[in-house]
Amino acid sequence: MKQSQNWQAFIDNCNSFNDSKELKKFLELVLTRSEVEKIAARYQILIELSSEELTQREIAQKVGVSIFNITRGANQLKLADKATKKLINGKK
Repeated sequence: MKQSQNWQAFIDNCNSFNDSKELKKFLELVLTRSEVEKIAARYQILIELSSEELTQREIAQKVGVSIFNITRGANQLKLADKATKKLINGKK
């Protein structure tokens, strides 16, 4: 329970920033460089998968990750509804 409260507090704090530069500074404070890189790669994977232009192998090569990471992203997308999938590209 505590962890989900902390996660919600984190989300609320991120949502409070009006300036993307300030949000970037905050995220770089909270996350390690490795975590930032993993999140960026996961985001790119979801974008590529949702575009349906490349195969999973091609995405893995383009993003520089294993096919396992692509499969994980594909499984996440399968669980998401249409409204949630639109959020990948910043569409509400």
